[in-house]
Amino acid sequence: MPVEAVAIGLPMALGLGLVYGLGPCLLSCLPYLGPLFVNADQGIARSWRILLPVSLGRLTVYGGFGAVSGWWGGRYVGGVNGWVVHLTVGIALVLVGVALLGRRSAGAACGSCAPKNEQKISWRPRQAAAQAMPSGLYLMGVGMALTPCAPQGAVLVAAAASGTAWSGAALGLSFGLGAIAAPWLVYGTVVAYVGQQLREQLGRWQPRIEALSAFLLLGTGIVQLWQGASAGGMV
Repeated sequence: MPVEAVAIGLPMALGLGLVYGLGPCLLSCLPYLGPLFVNADQGIARSWRILLPVSLGRLTVYGGFGAVSGWWGGRYVGGVNGWVVHLTVGIALVLVGVALLGRRSAGAACGSCAPKNEQKISWRPRQAAAQAMPSGLYLMGVGMALTPCAPQGAVLVAAAASGTAWSGAALGLSFGLGAIAAPWLVYGTVVAYVGQQLREQLGRWQPRIEALSAFLLLGTGIVQLWQGASAGGMV
């Protein structure tokens, strides 16, 4: 792609990402990220711990799709089969749900009134939760980005016309940066603040709310896995 075309294409891709991020993306993220901000004791200052892995997962897909479209030189990569999206999102939700349950059990085991032998082994569920959470959040971002949308399709058409993997990846990443900007701002400030206030107001109910959120995520993840396996002919 000529340098002039890249200079024109990148701002346009960024703008399309911003428009998409301000609209459908904000709503589609809420069922997945909302329960996490209600239960995670992060606050605004540490909201990046949730948003960063999700954003990296999305950027991986946007940049990868753009690179493949540009590399194929004229072949448009419009997305993947729906069953792949279901399986990816399902695995992500199960991982995050398990992480919430593991963190809850770790917190219950390491209370001040717990016996010393329980306190010594409480790091195991806590460590498992710490490892599962970022992996689940990353896959969640991947699953979100695998869902096709019109603005992303327009960017991938331009990436295919570019003729090179580098310029296609640049277009995809520009779109992705725009798409994650608004959710990062809204979820990292407003949703994180509301979640913190809810935790303070519902302090004594927090363990039950956390367990309910974990089981809801697990249930949704299992449904997604079943839909993906059915659509893919695995069951």
